[in-house]
Amino acid sequence: MIVPTIILDEVKAHGVQIVNYSKIGNDHFVKAPHRDTDFLFAFAYQGFLKLIVDSHEILISEKSIYFILPGQIHQHIDSEGDIWVIAVDPSLINDVFKSVLNESCFAQVPTVVSSAKAEQMRSCFNLFTHIVRDHFKNVIRQHIKRGFIDALAGMFTEEFAMVQKHDKKDSRAVTLTNEFKNLLFLNYKRLKGPSEYAQELKVSTPYLNEAIKSTSGRTVSYWIQHMITIEAKRLLFYTDKTIKTIAYELGYSDQAYFTRMFTKTEKISPQAFRDKNR
Repeated sequence: MIVPTIILDEVKAHGVQIVNYSKIGNDHFVKAPHRDTDFLFAFAYQGFLKLIVDSHEILISEKSIYFILPGQIHQHIDSEGDIWVIAVDPSLINDVFKSVLNESCFAQVPTVVSSAKAEQMRSCFNLFTHIVRDHFKNVIRQHIKRGFIDALAGMFTEEFAMVQKHDKKDSRAVTLTNEFKNLLFLNYKRLKGPSEYAQELKVSTPYLNEAIKSTSGRTVSYWIQHMITIEAKRLLFYTDKTIKTIAYELGYSDQAYFTRMFTKTEKISPQAFRDKNR
């Protein structure tokens, strides 16, 4: 099975798409595993939304929100009630918001919002739907649309922001951590060692390790392996590619080395993981 990467026509043309999932039919493409090139923000005002994201079942209950990062494999399983999903071109997401959302490293969980915030979000979604569907273009309308994107993405980001007292940490370490994670998301198949990331970021390897560990509690090596194993598990779960092909796709010419690394990290071999989850 090949997992397609979806490029939404409406996002390509207008930068954003809003869908009410109460109108999703059984033949809609979201029913099958796929990736998106965009950030997805899901909001269950009433009812529920059930997804599978990177092989994990996610239940988004009433008055809860969730987001999916570009590249994550997901599919719609079931939904009922007043459910909204907005897809946004990554280039339109504020860099501050993007850094906060990326900090999850693909481990985000649904978050319940207050009744007041839920009402604000629903009003914002309803109004933004009319703005997006009116394709009349002028400079002012484009600024209005961008303002709504900032408002919605900001409300989601605020809820998901980790409670970290950055003022008590080295601000340079926080900045460097965000730079490292952004670099990691784009280059984990190419760059494999802490020294390579340190070189790209123009800092020493010991300093990079110290900064990352002080802000995230984990080493640079951990995050590199974490990203690789997440993608490996996606490919093992959703495709029929051989272990050798997956290893090569992830930047390893030596299948045995890849297998040892995966087994050490996940406490199970790639083949055993596939057999257990298929």
